[in-house]
Amino acid sequence: MPSPLFLRLVNTWRHLVLRSDIDDILLELLGRFSLEKIYATSTDRDAYQYIVVTLLSQLRVIFDLQRLTIPSESTHVGWFLGYLVSWEVALRCVEFVLQSVFECRECLWENRQLRDRYLAEFLLSALRVISLHPRAPTNQRAKDRRERFSRIYGALEQVFDSYPGRKSLLLEVCKEVAGQLHADPETLALPFKLRSELPNLTPASLVPETPF
Repeated sequence: MPSPLFLRLVNTWRHLVLRSDIDDILLELLGRFSLEKIYATSTDRDAYQYIVVTLLSQLRVIFDLQRLTIPSESTHVGWFLGYLVSWEVALRCVEFVLQSVFECRECLWENRQLRDRYLAEFLLSALRVISLHPRAPTNQRAKDRRERFSRIYGALEQVFDSYPGRKSLLLEVCKEVAGQLHADPETLALPFKLRSELPNLTPASLVPETPF
């Protein structure tokens, strides 16, 4: 019989197939988690660890697919960009997750895999989407964008300080990536040739230029 986590992931894929409002899908996941954790934290830590792992797994599925739908610079920026998560919602997802892991460290203390694997894999995927996003707020001052990444870096440092001991290589890489984005939001941009040939799963020829 399929596990509850597997069924949640199947349901996430179903949403991605039937809907294109990615921001709303993500916000619904965060909202559902907020409701579930009210009861989970008051009952037992295993229940809370389960809903955190479930959230991280669902978010990773979405951001992994988002990475494959980012268009190259040579592709016409059309209606299909509506399938991409907005830069702001992507940042807020990362901030929300880090804050949740930090605040409930007493429930998550013993689950190293949650931090070393599930959290790290989600962060790497999300930060990559954010750094490559074609609709990043370029009209913002560089200082403002650095401040947003500074918040992520600071939240990740809080997580590191709250869970002493050896960290996984993936989590260390997350911290380094966040630090680089904090220092220079453009530092992890792809080389020009790769930006112009970036493969994606949503070519303009397959997606209408105007909304339904």
